[in-house]
Amino acid sequence: MNTSAYYTYLLLLFKNLIYFTIIAFYLLGIPALCGNGKSF
Repeated sequence: MNTSAYYTYLLLLFKNLIYFTIIAFYLLGIPALCGNGKSF
């Protein structure tokens, strides 16, 4: 198993996860995020 290829795949997967999270925030709406901020 090529470690370099595995690392590249893991990095790409992490990048896609961040992108998906940003899209989820847009779909849920910014006010929801602010509400969670107050609770925190």
